[in-house]
Amino acid sequence: MLIAQLTDLHIKKQGKIAYQKVDTLQCLKNAVAHINRLSPQPDWVIITGDLGDFGTPEEYDVLVPELKKLKARIKVVPGNHDHRDHLRVAFDGLASFDHSEFCHFSQISEGYHLLGLDTSVLGKPYGQLAPESLLWLSEQLLAHTELPTLIFLHHPPMEVGIDHMDVQKLLNDEVLWQVVKHHTQVTGLVAGHLHRSICATWHGLPVWVGPSHSHAVTLDLNPNAPSSFSLEPPAIQLFKLKPDSVTGHISYIISKDDVVGPFPFFDENNKLID
Repeated sequence: MLIAQLTDLHIKKQGKIAYQKVDTLQCLKNAVAHINRLSPQPDWVIITGDLGDFGTPEEYDVLVPELKKLKARIKVVPGNHDHRDHLRVAFDGLASFDHSEFCHFSQISEGYHLLGLDTSVLGKPYGQLAPESLLWLSEQLLAHTELPTLIFLHHPPMEVGIDHMDVQKLLNDEVLWQVVKHHTQVTGLVAGHLHRSICATWHGLPVWVGPSHSHAVTLDLNPNAPSSFSLEPPAIQLFKLKPDSVTGHISYIISKDDVVGPFPFFDENNKLID
């Protein structure tokens, strides 16, 4: 089975440029066209959050028609820039959710169990899993102990050394581990949020963070480095799943010779550049 990951789309209403520099709508169009040209075609495109920039219905009105152009089936979890209620309405008929409140999904496909977790906290940049979400996850894992399982979520559970993003990670990752540690069928986690391709381990499990197909969080590992982004070669992440393994691949959309940036996310008054 082949899965393509899209993450951190940050589509704005009327296709407005983000941060006065990034045409996120055109970047999405390029990514969709790239995925549609892949051979073989992915079985699924899984989107790991921040589909909109503010989570408004107007943003999803711009986004959904572009995602409908994908040939592959779609699964979605929200990020901190999304609004789960607006997302649920916008994706009705395009992507389904398996919890009445949170935008979780559970999908059996080609002998694999794909699980999506809604880690968003409305109005907050960090991630957290509610008790109801942890109970739902436990029930799903108990129901399919025989199937290798891959978990998709927006916020990564571990720190990566980019301080201004690490404070926005999944804050209660330890309670997630208290559920996952009892289920050896979990083969790894796939996250977004960091706008970079990052491979890590968390309690011995592999974690793949998807790259950006629009703008990247600047790689600056200095403590207290400023919050900034760079325009790097756009890419998506592909996963080849077999019963006994998961292989991640990076697929570049457009080749670029040089990185452009960094540019600040916030102005001199600490206000987000819109």
